[in-house]
Amino acid sequence: MKLQYYLSLSDFLEYQLYTSSKSQLHKKKRFRSRVSIPILYFLIGLFLSYQNNDITIVFVFSIVSILWFLFYPVYSKWRYKKYFFKYIKENYKNRINKEVELIFKGNHIYGKDVSSETKINSSEIKELIEIKSHFFIKFKTDISLIIPKHCIQNQEEFKKIFSDLKVGYINEITWKWK
Repeated sequence: MKLQYYLSLSDFLEYQLYTSSKSQLHKKKRFRSRVSIPILYFLIGLFLSYQNNDITIVFVFSIVSILWFLFYPVYSKWRYKKYFFKYIKENYKNRINKEVELIFKGNHIYGKDVSSETKINSSEIKELIEIKSHFFIKFKTDISLIIPKHCIQNQEEFKKIFSDLKVGYINEITWKWK
């Protein structure tokens, strides 16, 4: 099977967002920000209320804390997406909208892009990940190939290549960036 396609900025962005959503480090960081800032606001409110002998300050800071806790996921989603967008524009600018060619032949994947050619043994493939719009071929080195689904004419045949190689398959079709 031979695939020829171009990777757009949105393809790289989708991969970065997916990877971030599965990263334990990013999950912990987002959780800490969601919880620690409201606690900090509440404690500041308590301190200021005690200093000024005014209970309304605690209520105001408590409301701000609750609002932060409720709306932080929306803000975080937007902030991470914006960060990854800028990161990709800067670091992948020479790879965006450049042709990629992959040939699946026997126990090897032959890859060719604007800057290199490579031959990868199928034994180095860790898993095939499928989301709604892309396939990601993840290797044991945690490097991945991004393949937009629209460039694959027969997706069942494509998946069969990996099942024949006894590569793990992860179905994340319902995955959504949150």
